Amino acid sequence: ATAISLLIALGVRRDGQKVVLAIKNMGGESEAAWRAVLDDLTARGMARPELVVVDGGKGLEAALASLWDDMAVQRCTVHKERNLLAHAPKHLHDEIKAEFNDMMHAGNAEDVLGKRKAFLARWKLRCRAVADSLDEAGERLFAFLRYPPEQWRSLRTTNATRRLHEEFKRRIK
Repeated sequence: ATAISLLIALGVRRDGQKVVLAIKNMGGESEAAWRAVLDDLTARGMARPELVVVDGGKGLEAALASLWDDMAVQRCTVHKERNLLAHAPKHLHDEIKAEFNDMMHAGNAEDVLGKRKAFLARWKLRCRAVADSLDEAGERLFAFLRYPPEQWRSLRTTNATRRLHEEFKRRIK
């Protein structure tokens, strides 16, 4: 095999400790594949999570919605940044990255939301597709704001699962 699609679920305990809940080779990231992973987790005793951080793939979001209505979801800001850049000409990438990261790493919720408003206003005029891409994520990109600022770093991204996936790939090569 030259590529393996792994579905990885990490849990984070209240004390901040990360725990691997599942690593499954399901052949893809479809709703059915993610639903099988979630069903397995619930069969093993996992309760409804307080928050789920997702990369933006439709399969996981659909599986979550089918299992738990009105689930609190945080979209990965790293994946969203990549989406924004994919909608912009290369000469604007550094500017978009800087402004996006300034927004996402602002010190408090009021500043984040103010910078979001400014980002949307600016990029609607300069590159509408960038603003539309940010808008598409909606409140799911900012769910981390409902938690204490000291937790924001961990809640904004799926980087922990990406690191685990990369380490797994490195070891099986």
